[in-house]
Amino acid sequence: MKAFDKTFIKYGKEVYPYYYKDDAAERIYVKSSPSDDQLKNNVCTIIFKVEYCSVHIYEIPRKGYENKGYGSMAMRALIKHSIDKGYLGITGCLSYNDRHHISRLISFYAKNSFDIKLNSKRDSGKIQLDLTSPSELLRKLTERITLLENKLEEQKQKEKELQEKVASLEHDVANESKLLKFLKKYI
Repeated sequence: MKAFDKTFIKYGKEVYPYYYKDDAAERIYVKSSPSDDQLKNNVCTIIFKVEYCSVHIYEIPRKGYENKGYGSMAMRALIKHSIDKGYLGITGCLSYNDRHHISRLISFYAKNSFDIKLNSKRDSGKIQLDLTSPSELLRKLTERITLLENKLEEQKQKEKELQEKVASLEHDVANESKLLKFLKKYI
């Protein structure tokens, strides 16, 4: 198992991407803490095979950690890995079995720069990412990461301001009760 550099998801949490290959398939694992154990601390996995100088995604098993940024982090690791290997693209299918959450899948792949082709019923389709212009793709992904980091910073600032406001209100309430006690005692 090969470790990539640790990185961060949208909520500022550190995660650890890994690459693993066996006879059946290749995998990108995202782990919540460092571990060379293939099954330990996994929060997201992308299972893929290389076919004709292109990566084909076979499965991204659901693990109960959806909507936390782990999938996007795993996809970025797969994209970087694929570019480093000189692959020409990444493909995959949107399965009819996933039709109940197809809108989430469309959103996920779109934000990771994939082209999406749906069938006429819009319940399945194909995804494709062209890797022949890697610098442009990496620029887009870097812009998206920067945008997310800025949003996280804004969120942290708003949270800090709210905490300060709560502390100020708690202080005012505590002092107000002292004032009321004083007034009741002497008036």
